[in-house]
Amino acid sequence: MKTRSYQLLVNAAGQMIQQHAFDHLPDAKLSRMYSCFRCIGESANNAEIMDAETELLRLCSEANLYVETATPQSIQQWQTAMSYFGLTPASPVVEEGE
Repeated sequence: MKTRSYQLLVNAAGQMIQQHAFDHLPDAKLSRMYSCFRCIGESANNAEIMDAETELLRLCSEANLYVETATPQSIQQWQTAMSYFGLTPASPVVEEGE
């Protein structure tokens, strides 16, 4: 079943794809991501949609939000979408102990 939170995730992921946040992923994962988009948008089978939504969420958690091309607006949209699922982006910097 398509939900508003997954529509937000699809929109945010689309923006981040355009801004190269997934360029580091292997082609197989990018292909799966596009398959998830297609399934969510076109399938009438709720079980298939739920599987695609779950897989898309897993793949989206691998976004690199710290690429130079990411805009503040797209990052905010991304964080809002991910917060619907109780997820927050990981910090790109590992702090060293003193």
